[in-house]
Amino acid sequence: MANETDMPMRELEPPRGKAASRRKKAAKPRRRTRAPDQTREALLRAAVAEFACEGYGGARVDRISKAAKSNDRMLYYYFTSKEKLFHHVIEHCYADLVAREEALDLDLTRPREALAALIAFNWSYYWENPELLSILASENLFKGRHVRNNIRGVFANTQLGLLEQVLSSGVKRGEFKADCDRIHVFLSILSLTYFYRANLYTLSNYMQIDLADEGRRKAWLAHVQAMIHDLVRRRD
Repeated sequence: MANETDMPMRELEPPRGKAASRRKKAAKPRRRTRAPDQTREALLRAAVAEFACEGYGGARVDRISKAAKSNDRMLYYYFTSKEKLFHHVIEHCYADLVAREEALDLDLTRPREALAALIAFNWSYYWENPELLSILASENLFKGRHVRNNIRGVFANTQLGLLEQVLSSGVKRGEFKADCDRIHVFLSILSLTYFYRANLYTLSNYMQIDLADEGRRKAWLAHVQAMIHDLVRRRD
């Protein structure tokens, strides 16, 4: 007679029956959840598009939530109110602008070329990110109240600091005049690049020329670079 230890052991099978069948039917697929940072970023990006398209007054929270595949509750959780969301949108836009500018590989041993590169960057950024122009147009209706404090202190100082490095390098190498006013230079660059892009359609119709034409755009950039260089160059 065989011992019990010599007999093959049978594997236990899971219980079958109506109860097991009901549990199987009741099981639902797990819903994938996004990380909090991903949800906040999605809401912020959707808000940028909404405010750019509709302005502050026309923008709607429910459309932003829907576009972000989220809900109003989460939007208010992260941003508290529509106005505070708008503040974060402006901050987000400035942060992107400044981060990309800081990433430029400027050769400070060649200040004239570095200055031309800064001008070209601003010009290109406005063309590639027209939502910034629309959002700033809305902000000007608020007299710039959302751009105060940390936005002004962090982002404006960063941009002015980068321009100051380029100008100082030019002065040390005898290429730029010593009394360059960085504020005047900064405003000149913004004015000559921002105005053209922000008023593209009205100016094109008013002047009856296509200012979006690639040839005209290249010619204007070269014109702006020459004007700014003439503004800062040493004359003696």
